[in-house]
Amino acid sequence: MKIIALFIATLMILLGLTGVFWPEGVMELAKYSFTASGIYVMAIVRVVIGALLFMAAPAARTPKMLRVIGAIIFAAGVGSFFLSPARGQQLIEWWAARGPDTFRIVACVPLIAGLLVGGVTLFNDRKK
Repeated sequence: MKIIALFIATLMILLGLTGVFWPEGVMELAKYSFTASGIYVMAIVRVVIGALLFMAAPAARTPKMLRVIGAIIFAAGVGSFFLSPARGQQLIEWWAARGPDTFRIVACVPLIAGLLVGGVTLFNDRKK
């Protein structure tokens, strides 16, 4: 499970760095994630990632923190199932109106979360 948590952390870090240095590219991914099929695909991805982090928590240095991060991602995935495509398009238009600088700031959230997940998983002194 430690390898899975490190893989998820790497993906989160890469997504955050991409959002910081190339916000337009991540905005295209966000536009897809709010289409009729994209909402469900991204919801399933979030639920799976959240569940995997929750299950990988015992192997981490601070399992409570990893469980909290996993639970937040899981809850975001479940909440995404209830989002309509029309409301998703409104959210995308709202984000696009804010410009790339706001998106760069928000992209720091997965970057920091990925660093935390990677740190508590990689630098583990537990004997498991």
